[in-house]
Amino acid sequence: MQFTQETIPSGTVLSLQGAFTFRDHHAFRSLLDVLKAAPGRSRVLDLSQLEFLDSAALGMLLVADEEGRRAGWTLTLRRPPARIAQLLELAAVDTLMTIEK
Repeated sequence: MQFTQETIPSGTVLSLQGAFTFRDHHAFRSLLDVLKAAPGRSRVLDLSQLEFLDSAALGMLLVADEEGRRAGWTLTLRRPPARIAQLLELAAVDTLMTIEK
């Protein structure tokens, strides 16, 4: 998984590309550091270019959401591809955080 960052007035958008799996736990720590350091109260993960998400990566998204709750910022998942959206729905992630389709 790779990611790029864009600063917006209300916070930051991180666009994820490739596959997000257990092997990306080090990259996830970097992503989490960027989320924590970003200004504003809004954090968006644009998933539109994400090709694959495994259960470990799903857990990492939940960790990021929990970090946000503790720090006072919100995490939104934006434009997940159909297969990933289906996984998020099955895991009831939409009951924990906002998913923009």
